[in-house]
Amino acid sequence: MNNSLYALGDKQVNDISLKDLAKRSRYGGIFYLLAFLAAVFSSATAREHLDIIGVFSGCFLLIQFYRLVLFFKVFSSNEIDYPSYFSRYAFIYNSSALVWVSGSAWLFYVNPTIDLAVTVNVMAAAGISIGGVTVLAPSYKIMRSYFVLICFPFALGAGLLLDQPGNMIVAALIIGYGLFIFMTGKQQNRVYWQALNDNLKLSEQAEELEKAKIAAELAGQAKTDFLAAMTHEIRTPMNGVLGMAQLLSMGDLNEKQQQQVTVINNAGRTLMHIINNILDYSKINAEQLELEKISFSPADVVNEVMSLLAPQFEKKPINFTCTLDDIPEFVQGDPYRVHQILYNLVGNAFKFTDNGEISIKAFCQESDDTNTVMLSFSVTDTGIGISAEDQQQIFEQFYQVSHFNPNIRGTGLGLSITQRLVELMGGRISVESEVGVGSTFTISIPFVLSDQAACQESSALGGVGIKPDLPSNLHVLLAEDNKVNQMICEQFFLKLGCSVDLVETGVMALEKFNGSQQYDVIFMDCNMPEMDGFSATLAIRQIEKSKGLNQTPVIALTAHVEEDIKRQCLDSGMNAFISKPFLFEDLESMVKKVRVGLHNEITFKEDSRKG
Repeated sequence: MNNSLYALGDKQVNDISLKDLAKRSRYGGIFYLLAFLAAVFSSATAREHLDIIGVFSGCFLLIQFYRLVLFFKVFSSNEIDYPSYFSRYAFIYNSSALVWVSGSAWLFYVNPTIDLAVTVNVMAAAGISIGGVTVLAPSYKIMRSYFVLICFPFALGAGLLLDQPGNMIVAALIIGYGLFIFMTGKQQNRVYWQALNDNLKLSEQAEELEKAKIAAELAGQAKTDFLAAMTHEIRTPMNGVLGMAQLLSMGDLNEKQQQQVTVINNAGRTLMHIINNILDYSKINAEQLELEKISFSPADVVNEVMSLLAPQFEKKPINFTCTLDDIPEFVQGDPYRVHQILYNLVGNAFKFTDNGEISIKAFCQESDDTNTVMLSFSVTDTGIGISAEDQQQIFEQFYQVSHFNPNIRGTGLGLSITQRLVELMGGRISVESEVGVGSTFTISIPFVLSDQAACQESSALGGVGIKPDLPSNLHVLLAEDNKVNQMICEQFFLKLGCSVDLVETGVMALEKFNGSQQYDVIFMDCNMPEMDGFSATLAIRQIEKSKGLNQTPVIALTAHVEEDIKRQCLDSGMNAFISKPFLFEDLESMVKKVRVGLHNEITFKEDSRKG
């Protein structure tokens, strides 16, 4: 090619252009033959020379055969000598031009008189042959040599061998048409290579984007894995900090010491809230947050939030009230995320309210589907309020409304996570506020209606075979390899009136369980040396099955909060999940449920508000 912008040099470009040329030219010889036969058989004089017609026809057929051979070689060879193949195609087209020009010259020679039939056929044949120039757009060099060999000799033959004055007209028409076709072919050549270059650039960009996408996904996964690992490592020592602080607060302390311990407790809980928000934020961004779909009571969720947050309201002169309008008794959805949303909204209201009232209201809105209900919850406070400008940004990540009170700090993730959770559940969230008066956050989420029987059935899954009528003084087997956690758990259990046997590995837990001592409940750490908690639980379930024993409740105690870990706990045969750091009330609640044999109330999301 003569254009340096499109110079062949890259193997991929050569391959594309050569294959394009092979496709375009594979059946061209047939059309040359048909055009030649149409031209010669229009002349009675030419028809008398069948031997010469046969020679020319044979040449066209041989060239066509070679076209097909080259075509199959191009598309079947792994290693191609590109200059050699382009030379072969130059030979094909130059040969075609020479045979065609020779045949036309012979036709002009035997039939010099120009009549209408011959003129029409000759001009049509010339148009077909010269029109082949545009087929050669992938290769400017071949196109140029073909044009020179077919156009000018063709015109020269017409000028020399046809009778005057029509010979000059025919020659001029051939040259004029040939130049027009050549210029068109040249333009097509430029367009072809520009399009090819553009396609190659787009392909390169697509490849780069794909690599960037994969790199981003790997980076996102690495970030998620890093956060999961870091939160696990932070949770383990935090369990020691919070556990010891709680044990201290239960001791005989003077007022100053009690205040100091309270500060440790509050700081630790705040830190865990921040860690949980970061983890939730990471899961949502990585699209790894999975929603449950189980039957639950909306009233129970609201009441649980009330009971959990009620102790905080003893620190401020704030009334904490709740109103439940005509809401369904049971719906299907994710109660744990509803709990988290309400917990976040009430906690946020409490942070910005010093006195007055905070209220939760639950009510229903109309829905188009008779089997679906639009359940709404509003949290209203009499706090500092939010300006119209801040209301536009309050749900953005890391945004904080702290200019009213610089001592109030946070991650700026709470409302952002809340909004994302509501949207994941197919709902919407809105805020109405006035500075100095207060704020109202309202969420509306669609839920499928459920009946009481379905709720009881859903919550009782896995309850078969649990020991009934357990005694009030539970005998606990605690499998935990961390000495600090052993100390905290043991003292918590003793304060709850339980007796405890401690083991440090899954193998030891299995030996204890398989011994003479019977246990009412097992609290199992998931990560232990020799045998982890998952394998130990599987082995325990096998022993129970082989001996025909009722299942002993196994409660997972782990710093992992990922959904796949919780699912692994369920698959291994565990009955419940408590994440570290856990509080005294978490163990107390679980022990109470085991005492009354209410396994149907022990669920794998018992502690989801922490993770």
